[in-house]
Amino acid sequence: MSSLNVAVVGVGALGRHHARILAGLEGVNLCAVADTNPDQGQAIAEQHGTRWVANYRELFDSVDAVSLAVPTHAHLAVASEFLSRQIPVLVEKPIASNLAEAEELVRIADAHQTLLQIGHVERFNPAT
Repeated sequence: MSSLNVAVVGVGALGRHHARILAGLEGVNLCAVADTNPDQGQAIAEQHGTRWVANYRELFDSVDAVSLAVPTHAHLAVASEFLSRQIPVLVEKPIASNLAEAEELVRIADAHQTLLQIGHVERFNPAT
């Protein structure tokens, strides 16, 4: 069985967790991390033995799926570029800045018959 090539776009606080989890999953190859901050991006890439790119568009031809952990205001712009290339996207919650943007993302995913999933990792953990 071949590995699924997955990249993490945005390796701030949440993206670091996505990278760590993906790097430890059987059948998943964390093939890259993308972040506009070179120090942050390179550090996470080195930590997980993968490559760093500054521009997420460099990933279009090398990923099977992407985990998106960029600021919410960028979800529509970034996710739509992957979805329109039929690259499945896991987007960190909230899905978008507003209902109209959320509906647009769903429309794009449907139009390209591509998976769009919202990450609700901490949804059911009790508050501390």
